[in-house]
Amino acid sequence: MGAIATLEAPRQTASPIVSAKLRHRLGNLLVAASFLIAGIPNAMHFGRSPADAIWTIGAVLMGAMSLVRIAPKAARIDLRAFLSTIFPVFLLPCLLRADGASSGLLAWTGVSLELFGVALSQVSRVYMGRHFGILPGNRGIVSKGPFALMRHPIYAGWFLLTLGYLASYPSWMNCLIALVTLPFMMWRIRLEEELLEADPEYRRYCRMVPFRLLPGIY
Repeated sequence: MGAIATLEAPRQTASPIVSAKLRHRLGNLLVAASFLIAGIPNAMHFGRSPADAIWTIGAVLMGAMSLVRIAPKAARIDLRAFLSTIFPVFLLPCLLRADGASSGLLAWTGVSLELFGVALSQVSRVYMGRHFGILPGNRGIVSKGPFALMRHPIYAGWFLLTLGYLASYPSWMNCLIALVTLPFMMWRIRLEEELLEADPEYRRYCRMVPFRLLPGIY
């Protein structure tokens, strides 16, 4: 009887490039899911107040943009980066409560600030395109649109959105949450700029645009 030879297929291991792409895509899904989850409390009251609708739409747009992010050239992945990002981006929206709605001029002021904040943030993201990120990182330097006036227009829009929400729901708890979170946002900006300052293109950009959040002031 003749012997039957069998060949064992060589074992294949995933290449580092494929693994990196998979991790990046999974990260995008996780970030998108986080934004959508953060918008759930306000989505439950979507038709009750314009403030809830604006906040929910902003969360959905953030989630959608997160799905198409490109991988950074360099990024900070350490405890400080995570802490400075988690508080302003994820914990704040989850802790704010739509209780004690304001009325009259204060309510309309709140809606106006929210609309302007969402518009500024989303226009800035359009100019960023797929360079949008969560953790401090270098995904390329964007210097057009709102970025020609301030270095962090998305955070400026976030701040206006939060002020508008506080005007719409001016409870002590909401105000306290926002005050506690603000230093973390400033910390997040500082960490990102420390990373970006290694890029000569960013240093040139800082000379052209010296203001972080408020043109002419800061």
